[in-house]
Amino acid sequence: MVEVNTILIIIGSIVALIGIIAFFIPALTKIINAPGGPRLKAIIAIITGIILILIGLIVEIPTG
Repeated sequence: MVEVNTILIIIGSIVALIGIIAFFIPALTKIINAPGGPRLKAIIAIITGIILILIGLIVEIPTG
């Protein structure tokens, strides 16, 4: 359980961090695969990262 939750938290943190950086540097939004302009893409990445972090913290996902 711990491994999957840790991976979700790490991936969520990376996605949220990319979203925060992309909010200030619009050229970075080329790597975010979402519809809309640069700010919308950054907001989508931030929200997705926060959701992944919350899932990793709240839900205990069984392994194997």
